Amino acid sequence: MHTDLRLAFRQLAKARGFTLVATFTLAVGIGSSTAMFSTLRALVVHPFDYPESDQLVQVWSGDGWPLSPADFLDLHEQSTSFAQFGVYGPGTVNVGSENAQAVAGVRATPGVLAAFGIAPLRGRLLGPDDCLQGAASVAVVSYSLWQQAFAGDPDLVGRSIRVNGGDATVVGIMPASFEFAAPWMRTEDCQIWLPYSMDEKERKQRDSHYLCGLARLKAGVTPGTADAEIKAIGKKLTALYPDSNTRKEFLVRSLRVEMTKDVGGKIWLLFGAVALVLLVACANVASMLLARSAQRQGEFGVRVALGATRGRLVRLALTESLVLAALGAALGLLIAFGGNAVLKAAAPVGEARRAAITIDGFALLFALGASLLTALFAGIPPALAAARTSLAGIIRSDARGAVGSRSRHLMLRTLLIAQIAVAFVLANGAALFSASYFKIIGQNKLLATDYVLSAKLSLRGDIYKENEDRVRLWQTLAGRLGALPGVTSVGLTSKLPLEGGSNTNALVNDEAYDPAQKRTSVERSSVTPGYFETMGIALVRGRNLTPADDMSKDGLLGVVVNRAFVEKCWPDKNPIGQVFRANQPKDPWYTATVVGVVENVRQWNATAKVQPEMYTTPPGHWGNTVYVNLRSTQPAAFLVPLLRSTVASISRELPLKDIRTLNQVVQKATAGERAVTGLVDFFMATALGLVAVGLYGTLSYHIVQRTREIGVRLAIGALGGDILRLVLGQGLRWVALGLLLGLAGTLALTKVLQGLVYDMDGLTASPLLLAAAVVTGTGTLAILLPAWRASKLDPLVALRTD
Repeated sequence: MHTDLRLAFRQLAKARGFTLVATFTLAVGIGSSTAMFSTLRALVVHPFDYPESDQLVQVWSGDGWPLSPADFLDLHEQSTSFAQFGVYGPGTVNVGSENAQAVAGVRATPGVLAAFGIAPLRGRLLGPDDCLQGAASVAVVSYSLWQQAFAGDPDLVGRSIRVNGGDATVVGIMPASFEFAAPWMRTEDCQIWLPYSMDEKERKQRDSHYLCGLARLKAGVTPGTADAEIKAIGKKLTALYPDSNTRKEFLVRSLRVEMTKDVGGKIWLLFGAVALVLLVACANVASMLLARSAQRQGEFGVRVALGATRGRLVRLALTESLVLAALGAALGLLIAFGGNAVLKAAAPVGEARRAAITIDGFALLFALGASLLTALFAGIPPALAAARTSLAGIIRSDARGAVGSRSRHLMLRTLLIAQIAVAFVLANGAALFSASYFKIIGQNKLLATDYVLSAKLSLRGDIYKENEDRVRLWQTLAGRLGALPGVTSVGLTSKLPLEGGSNTNALVNDEAYDPAQKRTSVERSSVTPGYFETMGIALVRGRNLTPADDMSKDGLLGVVVNRAFVEKCWPDKNPIGQVFRANQPKDPWYTATVVGVVENVRQWNATAKVQPEMYTTPPGHWGNTVYVNLRSTQPAAFLVPLLRSTVASISRELPLKDIRTLNQVVQKATAGERAVTGLVDFFMATALGLVAVGLYGTLSYHIVQRTREIGVRLAIGALGGDILRLVLGQGLRWVALGLLLGLAGTLALTKVLQGLVYDMDGLTASPLLLAAAVVTGTGTLAILLPAWRASKLDPLVALRTD
């Protein structure tokens, strides 16, 4: 083996150009696949690191439907499957007094942090007494918040800090490695945990759903067993409370499934795409080794004459492939580290999960395995060719490489056509994802502007406990911000488009309350009168909101609805003056009269279907969050200092969060689609580049093999253009065969992509034609140079070639 390795290194050193190209080709495949493997493992295969993490589950009222307070209390009391069971509600928490900062946090019952099975670094977790009414305010903070906001103060536990305008005692600090896996907080890291306490009124609520349930199963209990128990309890609750619980379908689902279901399919798809790139790289190098083996037939003949067996020649060929794979792996690791940094930046997850995307021991083992498979795959074709070496055939040969040329040519063509087929499949996938992405951008272009600045405020603490106090702040903010220089309009809202929402069920027209019937789900936003103008949302009918539309004590109010609401409920009627009310058996908490209609904007994300929506005036809002939006006649980034100083003049304990333009809001909402599209496009471009190199090399080899034939054609009168068409035709026939073969793969790919590509409607002609054009164009460019060189051959020189 030592002798074989030394010989392989010596042979590759002699052919430096070949070695560099082959090494780089394999490095691209191995490096890209290793980087993608690290992402797959961190986000899908091993998405968190908790003790017995398979025992962690989410508890829902339905698929993604949160729990109500009363339902949670009943489930907690009656269930026996859980070792720990709690609920939490995420939100923004204001930490500090002067120059306070807004951080992501949750209010949680004791079972939530305890379920993860991670002990605090210092202090303790939240306990049952912390959640009692009237208990002293306490907090558990994350390691990063401890370091950044409190400079790693070793005496922080037991100290009082400012939280939401009040004092809270820090009772615990979580370790640096702990991350709070929460389906509602995938893109940000939780920094602080506060106790969640319920008053008597809240403990009886069954038709308000805003709590996320988290549990750890008891030893020996499976998610299926727990799910069956929760469903049985749910049926009892339905019998007891038919008005609120008839349509609830309680379920238990693995936390791992919940955390990976939105990204898992796409990451597996990207891993499959990069695996195809590695396959193309292997086929490419196999083609180069096969063509090179033809030039070494004389060398192999001498070795056979000196007694070398076919097994020895096969071992030499495989050793050379192994050395190339090792060199490719070494360079590929550098590419993997670079690709890892890109994938970290693109991943739609929080910082803690990004940190887990790394080239660790598992990634290195994957790279080693990929290298060995690459060596085997790339080495088999030249090894088979070497095994067919015949001394008698070499002696009889009157043309270079004629020995075994038919089988070698067949293998070369097969490898090349297979590469073209794979590239076509990737090109079609890239065309589908690109078309989908641009469609998403087009559907949200109404919001994509740099002339509107948006920021988030969280109105927490005793000073904003009453709704009247919050409404007063809304009005004060709108007035002061509207007077700022450069501001043309101001709009405040309870929720921002594309970033989630709040909904209620409504009875429309003559519908009567029936708990068994699914009623119209209506998104609800509270806005100031300048909101529509600021956001660029056109009023298409009726009028804007005015103070006269404020909710009365009887729940009567005027609302503006979106076009989707009208199309669903009053497609053939004038919507102005139509009335709808809350889906309740009696005394509905609101009865709304439509006063205007506006254009649609998406609520939950950039690809979600537009839902019916109603807009109310601020007095009808019950939440603690407000988004401030300022429109300017120029790019609005210059307004940031003015916005900060204006808010600080009202309260220095009200920190601004998520300050960005609407265009940045759209960019964030489409980040996942943009990342997937960009990566698929990159993998396609890489595969096409490798195919171009392979096509150029294979065709050049064939021209060398046919040099004398071309010389004869030129000698008997063929023109350079005839030779150009001959070679171009041969290359394009290979491309055509690759496209036909790739069509079958494309049909299979279409079925895989059906649920992953937004608004994809089966196999359509446009992406296919575009992909075929891209592959054909790339192939034509790769063919032209060797074809042009063949057309310029001197017939006298060609006829003397041996």
